[in-house]
Amino acid sequence: MMNLLAFWRKCGWWLLPGLLLLAPAALAQGVRQPPARVKQQGGTAPAQAPTNENKASPLTPKQVEEALRLLLQVTADSTNTGKIQRGLEIDGLVVDQTISKLGRDFYSLFFSSFEAPAGSGDYVVTITEKPARGTSILVTVAVNNTDLLEMPLQPNEEYIEAASNDAVATVTQYLIENNRLGNELEQGNSQPLEVY
Repeated sequence: MMNLLAFWRKCGWWLLPGLLLLAPAALAQGVRQPPARVKQQGGTAPAQAPTNENKASPLTPKQVEEALRLLLQVTADSTNTGKIQRGLEIDGLVVDQTISKLGRDFYSLFFSSFEAPAGSGDYVVTITEKPARGTSILVTVAVNNTDLLEMPLQPNEEYIEAASNDAVATVTQYLIENNRLGNELEQGNSQPLEVY
């Protein structure tokens, strides 16, 4: 018994994969049997199940023509309503590229108080930070890669809050002006050109 146990410890891990490969795969699977039929209440066996349930009777040419006419009518009705179905869109984005606690405080105050004006469209507001002299930093606020503000910040809560409110007002005013200018350019064809 000891020799068999010693042999298994030395060579058993070599023999185990070989034994698993030799075992027939069919032993792990059960025999496939047709489903059992339940007898009806009258004691008679149910009728034979159809052999091909997926097969439908072919449509006549009149039925095909009527189905195509209905499909075209539904398609025409949906395009005539004039409603544009839009998916999920992001109109604006505020990006934080700050490094220090002062920059993050400025960003959180800006983000909590900023609300884009209606119809402002697509925009990207980027808040970046650069180190400055001493304990202050230089914060830059840009809209669509156009720098609007560049101001130094000091570690003073009231000063950061005031700077954040100024930045919100400046960005909101810029977006309103940008929207107004875009609307004027769209309607520019209807207005006469001015000659100087």
